[in-house]
Amino acid sequence: MLNWAKLLEHDPAILTVVGMAKNAGKTVTLNYIQRLLHAQGCTLGLTSIGRDGERFDALTQLPKPSIIVQPGMILATGSKLIPSTHILERVERTGIHTPLGEIEIYRALREGEVILAGPSKNSEVKEVLGRLARHGAQRILIDGAFDRQSSADPSLTHHVILSSGATLSRDLEQVVQMTKSRVEQLTLPICSEPDLLDKAKQMEAKVAWKCGGKFYEIPGVTALLTREEWVEHFAKGLSTIFIKGAVCDALGEALRRTENPPRVILQDGSKIFLNPGLWKQLNSHGVSFEVVHPIQLLGVTVNPTFPGGKGFQAEELLNAMGRALDPLPVVDVLREKRFEASKF
Repeated sequence: MLNWAKLLEHDPAILTVVGMAKNAGKTVTLNYIQRLLHAQGCTLGLTSIGRDGERFDALTQLPKPSIIVQPGMILATGSKLIPSTHILERVERTGIHTPLGEIEIYRALREGEVILAGPSKNSEVKEVLGRLARHGAQRILIDGAFDRQSSADPSLTHHVILSSGATLSRDLEQVVQMTKSRVEQLTLPICSEPDLLDKAKQMEAKVAWKCGGKFYEIPGVTALLTREEWVEHFAKGLSTIFIKGAVCDALGEALRRTENPPRVILQDGSKIFLNPGLWKQLNSHGVSFEVVHPIQLLGVTVNPTFPGGKGFQAEELLNAMGRALDPLPVVDVLREKRFEASKF
C-alpha cells in the first residue's frame, strides 16, 4: 500500500486528500486512511478546506459516501453542520466565522457520519490545525474539497494524496493523461540553484525576473497578465521569471510561443492551473518549471465508477494509471489493491 510510515516523520503529521473532480473517490480515500490510522491507535484530527460530507452531491443530487468519524477523533467544522444525534462533544470555539457558522472543535464520542466545513483562508486553516494539535491530534487529515488543488499547498500540509477516477472523462486514456499532468505539476523539483532559490524566497513582489544577469522585482505586476503582455515581457530576453501567484493558460501560451522561453520558478506546484494539453506542449517546448517549496505526494488513489453511468473495469484503470505513474504508488482503496509494476 502507500508508505504510511512517512506520516510519522512530523508531529503532528498533516496529510491532505485532494480530489481532481467531484466523485473521484476522495471521501472513500479519506475514510480508508481514518480507519487505518485509528486501528493503529493514532489520535486523529480532521478538518476541511471548503465543504464536504453531505449525503447528496450539491450539483448532481446523486448520493455520496459519507465522512465517517471514529471514536476519539478531534475535528473542526461549522457550527451549523453539527448532527442532531449525540455523536460529537464540543471542546472549543475558534472565533473563525464562515457562511456555515463558527468553526468549532469537537471530539467524536462514537462512530458516526459528519459534514465538514472549514475556512478557506490559509491563515485560518493554519489556526485550526494548531488548535487540533493542542487538543491532542497526533495526525491531522485535511479534506481538500472538490478540485481544490491549492489545498496541496506545502505551507499547510506535509503530505498529499491525489484522488482520480472515471468521473474525469469517459475515455480511459484521457483520465490517465489528465492525472499524469496533475502529478507532474504537483511534484515539480525544488530550484536547483541556491542563488535563485534565495531570490525566490526573499522576493516581496508577485513577479520578478532575471535579465542580463540582474534580478528585478516588478512591483504592481501580477501573474494574471494577458498572453500578449507576457510575450512582450519575454521579448526582453528574460532568462528566469519568478512568480508568487498562479500560473494560468495565458502565461502558458506565452511560454509556448516564445522561441527561447525563460525558466519559471514558482512557490509550489499547487499554483499551476494549466490544461493537460498545454502542459504537454510546454514540456515538449523545453520549458523548465521549478519550485521554492516542493510537495510531498504520497500516491494516487483511483475510482473506476462513474455516478449514474458506466465507468471502467477496476483492474484496467488501476493498471493503466499504475503504468503511467510508476514508481508513484497507485491504489484502489475500495479493493485495497496497489498496482504492482513487476506484473508488466
